[in-house]
Formats: sequence, C-alpha cells, structure tokens
Amino acid sequence: MTDSGEKKGTELADSSARSRIKEDLETNLLVEAGAGSGKTTELIERMVALVSEGEALVNEIAAVTFTRKAATELRERFQGRLERLARDEGSDSEEIIRERLVSALDDIDQVFIGTIHSFCARLLREHPLEVGLDPTFEQIPADERVRFESDFWDRYLERLVREADPILSELSNVNLNPSHIRDLFREVVKHPDVVFPHDTVETISVTEMADLRHKLEDIVETGWELIDDKEPKMGWDSLQKVIRNLHYTHEIAGWDEPSTLLDALSKLCSPTEINIVQNRWRDPGLAVEFRDRVREFADKNELAKRGAEFQNAHRYQLAMRIAIRGAREFADYRRRIGRLDYQDLLGLSAELLRRSADARHQLGDKYRRILVDEFQDTDPLQTEILFLLASEPGVGGEAAEGDWRRDDPRPGALFLVGDPKQSIYRFRRADINLYSFVKDRFADFGSVLTLTMNFRSRPPITDFVNELFGKGSLFPGEGSEEQASFQPLNTWVSDSSAAHGVYWYEIGHQLRNNRKLIAEEDAARLATWINSRLTAGERVPGDFMILTRDTKQLRVYAHALEEWGLPVQVTGAGVSAEKELEELQVLLECMIDPGNPIKVVAVLVGLFFGIDYEQMLQHQEDGGRFDVMEAHSIGHPMVIEALNKLNSWWRATATSPADIFISGVISELGVLPYAAAGELGALRAGTLVYALEIVQATTLAGDASLPGVLRALRSAFAVTRVEAPLEPGRSGVIRLMNLHQAKGLEAKVVVLADPAGARSRKPNLHVQRDEDGTASGYLKVMRGSRTLATAPDWDEKEETEKRFQEAEEVRLLYVAVTRAKSELWVARYPHNDQSPWLKLDPLLTKLEPEGQLMIADEPDPRAETSLKKEVVERDRKAAADRLNRSAKSSFEYRSVTRIVEKAEIISEGFVATGSDEDDRGENSRGFSWGSVVHGALAAAAVDSPPEFLRGTCRDLLREYQRPLDDLGEPIELTELLQVVGVVRASELWTRALEAEKMMVEVPFAVQHEGIQAVGDSESPKSREKSASEFLAARQMDIFSTTESPKVGDELSLEEDEPLLQVIEGVVDLAFREDGGWVIADYKTDLGTDPDFSSRLENYRQQVDLYADAWARLTGDPVKERILFFTAQDRLESW
Repeated sequence: MTDSGEKKGTELADSSARSRIKEDLETNLLVEAGAGSGKTTELIERMVALVSEGEALVNEIAAVTFTRKAATELRERFQGRLERLARDEGSDSEEIIRERLVSALDDIDQVFIGTIHSFCARLLREHPLEVGLDPTFEQIPADERVRFESDFWDRYLERLVREADPILSELSNVNLNPSHIRDLFREVVKHPDVVFPHDTVETISVTEMADLRHKLEDIVETGWELIDDKEPKMGWDSLQKVIRNLHYTHEIAGWDEPSTLLDALSKLCSPTEINIVQNRWRDPGLAVEFRDRVREFADKNELAKRGAEFQNAHRYQLAMRIAIRGAREFADYRRRIGRLDYQDLLGLSAELLRRSADARHQLGDKYRRILVDEFQDTDPLQTEILFLLASEPGVGGEAAEGDWRRDDPRPGALFLVGDPKQSIYRFRRADINLYSFVKDRFADFGSVLTLTMNFRSRPPITDFVNELFGKGSLFPGEGSEEQASFQPLNTWVSDSSAAHGVYWYEIGHQLRNNRKLIAEEDAARLATWINSRLTAGERVPGDFMILTRDTKQLRVYAHALEEWGLPVQVTGAGVSAEKELEELQVLLECMIDPGNPIKVVAVLVGLFFGIDYEQMLQHQEDGGRFDVMEAHSIGHPMVIEALNKLNSWWRATATSPADIFISGVISELGVLPYAAAGELGALRAGTLVYALEIVQATTLAGDASLPGVLRALRSAFAVTRVEAPLEPGRSGVIRLMNLHQAKGLEAKVVVLADPAGARSRKPNLHVQRDEDGTASGYLKVMRGSRTLATAPDWDEKEETEKRFQEAEEVRLLYVAVTRAKSELWVARYPHNDQSPWLKLDPLLTKLEPEGQLMIADEPDPRAETSLKKEVVERDRKAAADRLNRSAKSSFEYRSVTRIVEKAEIISEGFVATGSDEDDRGENSRGFSWGSVVHGALAAAAVDSPPEFLRGTCRDLLREYQRPLDDLGEPIELTELLQVVGVVRASELWTRALEAEKMMVEVPFAVQHEGIQAVGDSESPKSREKSASEFLAARQMDIFSTTESPKVGDELSLEEDEPLLQVIEGVVDLAFREDGGWVIADYKTDLGTDPDFSSRLENYRQQVDLYADAWARLTGDPVKERILFFTAQDRLESW
C-alpha cells in the first residue's frame, strides 16, 4: 500500500484550496471535501472571514445544514471562533477587525443557521401572500405527519365511495383494491416536482379477445386434468396454484368480460417465474411438458404478451389516476388549512422565488451569502431554491420566471461543501446526477476546490481506503451518471502511541446460514472482546462504534453488550418500549370507555395488573362484575383490588387534565424504572419520557382530553423510527447504529458487524431527469411482495435504478470504512456472499487475522440471595425513611418583593413577619398591568421593527387577560406603546444603550444568610459553605465563564435545622458604566393614592436588596440605584 502520511510541520497537500476558502470571498466555490478533511471547520472559516473582512454582516449570512443537530453544533462553533478571534485581535491595525467581530457577536442571534426546511419556512413567513398562503401557516410536526396523511387518504376514499365515483368500479374490474394504491399515493406526495406519466394504451380487439380466451381455456383445462383432487402433503406448487385459481374464476365468475379475461391472462403471464415440483403431479413427464407450454405461451405468444402488457398498463393507469388525484387534493387541502409538510415548504419556496421577481430580489438582498453543508445530499427543489436566491432576477417583474439552471449566482453568493462519495440518501431524493450537473455549472461562474487531507484516520486506514477505492473497480477515474470519482486521501500523522490498523475476524458457520444466529455469534464475540479490552485498560467505552448495514439485528448486539454490563447507546433500533406503550394505550382506552368489559379485561390481564384468567373466572363466579365506574367488594380479592384502583383512576380523569393523570399513573405503577431495568433500558425509558412529552404538548396545545392524547400518542409512534434515548448525546458509551446513522460521526475503534446483513431490494421507484430539469417518475403497484402493475417498460427502468442503488452501496461502504480513527475491524462470514462488507474481502484476505475475536465464558451471573421476611420489611422501612427525609425541603425561596412587604429591617438583614396573604396589588390597575409593562420594556430592549414590538405588546395584553374591544383587540395597546415610548425616550434608556453592557429582565437567586423565619434559630456556620456551593451549582453564571463548584446530588438537613433562605427576584434593568453597575426598577404606580408614600420606602428597600444581590453575584460594585415611575415619567436615584 502507498504511504499517505504527512509529517507535522509540512505544508498541507490542499493548503492552496484552504487558503482560497478564507481569502477568495468574491468567488462562488464548490468544495469537494473528502472524509475527515474538516469541511465544517472550513465552512466556519469562510463565515468568519466574511464577517472579519467586512464582506457581510451576520444578518446577511445563511448557513444551511442537513440536520438540526448539525445546525446547533455549527452555531456553537461559529460563535466560539468569533469570541476567540475577538480576544486575540488586539493591535491598533487590527482594531477595525475586532470591532467587526464584536459587532457580529452582539448580533449573533440574527445569523441564520439551520436546516433547509426551517430556512424555507422563514422565506415563506416573509412573503406568504405571493404564493397564496395564510400568513399564520404552521408546519405539520414530524410525529403527526404519517397520521395526517393517512387520515386524509381514508377520507378521500370514503368520499369516492360516497359519491359513487366511476373510477372505483374501473379498479374493481381489473381486480385492484384502493388499499393497494396507498403506497403509490405516498410516493406521489413525496415528489411534488415529479410528473408521473400514465397514458392510456391501445385496447385489444374483440376477435383477439376471443382467440385469447380459447387458448387460455385450453391451457387451464389441460393443467386441471394433471392436478390431483387431493392437496399434496407438501402443498401445491406455484403452477398448480395458478391453474387452480384460474379454473375457479372461470367456473364461478366466467371470462365473459374483457377485464376478467385479461386479469386471468395476467396471472398466467406473471413476471414471477412459474415452477413445478414433479412428484406433486399425476404424471411428472406430462407436467414438465405442460410447464414448458405455459412458459412458451407467456414468453413467446405475441397476442398473450400484448394482452398482458395491456392489462398491466391499464391497471397502472387507473392506479396512478387515483393516486395523483388524491395527492393534488391533499396538497390543496394542506395549503387551504395552512398546515404544511416539508415538501410544501420546499415546493412553495421554489415557486415563490421562481415566479416573484420582487420577492426574489428582496430576499436576495437580505441573504447575500449562502453557505451549504452536506450539499451532496441536497435534493432538486432545495438546489433550485439556493440558486434562485443567490442569483439576480431578470427584467420583467413578476412575468420573468426564474430558471436556476441558466441564471448565474452573484459573485461570492454561494459556498457549497460536500463529498459526492458520501451521497447515501437517494431514498430521500438526493440525486448524485444533480450534483454532477451543479459541479459542471460551477465551472462557468465559480470554482471547484478539492480537500484531500484527512485529519481523522491513521495511515493504515487511509492506505486501505486509497487502495480499495482508488483502482477504478469501485469508484471510476472520472465521475459517471450514477457514481462520483475518487480522490485519494492524505493523512495528517499525529500521535502514534495507540494501537492502529485494519483487522478482520471470522464468524463460524451457523445452521442454514441463519442470519439471526450469525448476528448472535458475532455479538457475543464483540461483547467479550470489548469487555476484555476495557478490563485491560486499553480502551474506554466511548472509543467503540459498532455499525451494521441495516437495523434488523441491532437489538441482538445491544442485548449481548448489556449482558456484560457494557454501557451502550443504540440508534436506529426504533421504538423500544412497545409493551409499555401498548399497555398505556389500552389503559387510556379503558378510561375513555369504562363500561366496556372487554377493555377492562384487557387492562386486568396486561402488564400493569397481571391478573390471570382463572382469577377472573373465580371473580365472575363469586358474583363480581367488570366495571370500573363503581367500587367493588364482591369477587376475587386481587381482581377487586385492581378494579378499585381502576375506579379511582377513572374518577381522577374527571378532575385532572390528561397530562397530570397519565404522569401520576405512570409514577404510581413505576413504569419508568420497570422499563429502565429491562433490555435496552435507557432507550425504553427514554421512549416513555418522550411519550409523556407528547402528552404534555398535546395538553398545552389545548386538548387535555384522554381521546386527544391517545390520538397524539398513536400518531407519534406511527413513525417506526422514533429514537428517544433517556440521555441524548450521552458520552462515554459504546455507540451501536446502522450505517446511515453514522454519517458525519467518527470513533477510535470502528467495527463493521453483522456480516450477513446485505439484502438487495428491488426498486419500486425510478425518477428520470432530463437536461431541461423535467422529472418523470415511474412506479410499481405492490401488494406485499406481489407486483400488481408497473409503469410501461419497467424492466428497463428497474435496471437503471439498480445501477444507481449499486453505486450508492459503494458510497455507503466508503462511509463505513472512513469512520475509524485508529482501528477498523471487519466481520467476515465464509459461507455468505450477501455480506455488506464483501467488497472489502480482496484486501482483507491479504491481511493476517491478527485479532481473532473469541467468545469467552458467559458473564458472571448475579449472586443468589436468600430473603427473609423480616429482612425485607426492615429494608423496606429504611428505604421509606430515606425517601421521606429526601422529600423534605432543604431550602426555601423568598422573593425580594415579599421580603420588603413582610419584613422588618434588622442589623443583619430581615426577619419575616406578618401574614402570607398579599393585601394589595402593585397599583390600582393590578399586578397584571405591571407584568405587561415589564414584558413590553424587555421586548423594547431588542433591536426589532416597530411591528414586532406592537405584536409583542398585543400578545402580552392578551396573555394577561387585559380588556379587549369588540374586535378582540386589547383596549390598552396604544397606552402601553406610549409607556414604552416614554421609557425609550428617557435619559435612563439612553444611558443604558450607551453603556458598556446592558441587561434586561435578569432573574437571580442568591443565599441570604440573615433571613430567618420567626422563631428559627440562627443557621449553623457549618452549613454556610455547602449552602453557597449548592446555590452556585443550581445557577447559571451569566457574568463569567468560570465553572460552578461541584457539589453532591442532594443537600440534606436534620429535622431540627432551619431551612436555608434563598432570595430570588428579577432585575428590570442593569447596565455597567465606569465605576460600576446601575440597577433600575420600573414601577407603574400612578402615585395618587394615600398609601404611595409608604410603598415608596418599600420600593427603595427592594432596589437596595437587588443591588446587594447583584454586587454579590457579579463581584462588582453597584454605584447607583434608580426607581423609574413609568406612569409619572420620573425617576428617583440614590
């Protein structure tokens, strides 16, 4: 193998390309970045360069990522890079750069960094009317999308039946059921920019029909004579099944109608090969002759072929008519009600930019610089949006429709980063052919750069990659229609102390090459091997990543790792709490329909109660009933107890909203710890927590009913790939996932497992894109594994699509082997040519199997324990006592306002006195008016358009239920805006804006050692340090970057110890000037009531307390305290 390593200190092989990324800011660039080349870092460097060189403000930059997780990481890294450079730029000559960086940090929230769908939603929010969209449109949540689509399809079919639509009878005539077309409908919905041809075909003449019928009847009669009356012991073979079916339809229904005759013909001329088992026929020799006759008729008889082709085309045409019509009505329905899915966001955004030159010009001026990560996975609509936004519209206003394939982007407007060798999402509409077109276009208006340095993998791994993919057998020397070209990787050599290399191990032969047995053997070997390496101190769990080609055997591997007590996080296994979720839904159904004994019994025999049928029979024989709407006293004791518990829950549903009820039931039953203690416990418990979040979100959205929550749960988990680990992003664990989930990830040790995991799947869809951008789609109509109809010339299109699939499999393999930093391990199985890693064999066999993974002894079983009743009772009581002690409060909050109102000042602080009842509002207009004013002033501190402030004020007045006029508009809106205007025009506000730092509505909490409840003894000095640490650990430090002190999980108090007192409050306005901080508090009092003078003193004490807390939190002095009376337009300062 060639040596791909480069020594530190030498110039990078692609240094000129990296320099151009940071310096050539007025050129459109497409960067092809190989695996591990640091493409995200380069994208960030480009963004920083745009800001520091003054080429763009942050609000003019849009960075588009593939996932929300990637967007979050990109935002954090961009901000971190700006902060570091702002600190480093210190010389006078670089002061202007520092000012730009500081300005960018101040406006960091104005940069767009997110997914293409969120970006499109933002574009449509700004110009909804141009595409006929309700400005208040909303996105359909991902967990609701499947149910939303399914519900519409059901209603659509119901309407066709209700209206007796003729197409239903046409479907029936060709033996098609509307349920067979659901998948077709989904594919059409997913591809709104694709045209699906479904032309009518020339029919068969009456004479030809008669000839066909005669031949078909003769074949069926001949076959029927050769079939025994009694079914063979091993069942009918495939040809016998067809003949029996045709004989039945001929005898019962007849073939008088052309549709029934052609349906019979299509069964005999099926593309599925028809075979026989000779010993199941009366005469094996005649059976062979008969089979050959059937095959010749199906393959060579031109009339039979034409008849079968006509029936297939006619079926396809009918199926596509109903699917396309449904998809169009579904799109109109979504737009009409203002609920959009992801494809709507893309399609409408493209339509907006394509048809409205004014909107395109305005948005292009706003987002002058567009940067895209993972461009190889961008679909055609996304590409069109990006190009139209980056280019100027032609003349002609609204009439000048944009064409992204011809329009050239503005200089430097586009920066695309991607790796065509990692394009692995064709099933999500990513198109490698489209990538090649874009690359060719960049030659006209920009440049294409290549990054080949690999900072991830050690030289043995990159050498392996270069030799495997670089000889033209897997990646071509030059890119083709379905495949990218290969660029060798150059390694940046780093520390060589750790083990590194490429290794393989072999799985022993398993019975009948059973895939699950192979996976179990592989999983056991891996678990043993990983455990031994961890025990020896060679590696830590977070070093390992185990990849499988698909998701089918992930649980096998997770179970083996958990048996050894190894920490593992699984991605791609789907929902793991099926049993708990099913039981929860059964319980909700019972609560919704409590008088239904079937649902009551389903709950009783389920997971939550575990009643057996004998106990229920005994309950009924003893006179008991199965009704949860009444209390029970007659029947089997265990059934009575369970029914009474259900009765108490049912009564609770009448007084508690759904989220409170369900959370209480799950807590009472201990479902979460039960799930967490089982197999894949973290994933199961996390899925339950996710379910509770769905319940809460549904309730907060306004539907607190059990039926509404049940519908939401079923909708969310209709998506089979719900992933909700208990601790998302948990570090220090073995990562186990299918290959598609590993995109963009890396690990020191990567294992390509499950060596029997490859299964080629025949394509059901092919999309062909012409040079002018027109996309034509071709589909198969399926029922299970049976093909019912196909697009014309499907065999040719299927072969084309297979070539694309095979090319993508090569790219998946490239992704797999480039995840490893130090060690790459590959599982092999000698008797299975379906291994997803088979293409690695030519090179693997040249390597010695240095690391044979052997199965060690089973993990040590848990020690047996012998429990006695008195021991169990003692431990139970001790656990209850600990729980009770930990449930007691160790501290209590006191608001600054309450302290001032209820306390008397003493030398060291305040002693709480008086009633807990508040005997007055903030002023005669009530507490809600003060809250509205405070919220409005906080919004006013944000530099935003006047309409935004007005909208915020309107929302605040409605939120706090202030008076509304007949049109639903807040009566006090104008007055509130005037109050805000008075404050913003004041000298105080001007000072704050000009200050070094300005903060509004800052919540705080701080220990006040001098506050005690009446009668409490002085807090022990021994607790002061731990209490301070406890409070510090709970609170985010907004003034510095130092870490909070580490403390224990709980702070326990003895029963005779007084509670720690914690002051909490919200500082309305704080700003730092020379000499210290200024603290200001807004008051809305009119000042005309007789009690105002006494309240004024309390207000001053309140601000003094704010200032004291602020000084303690920041470590800086407070030089001035201010009371600003908004209604009086005056302030007091001391």
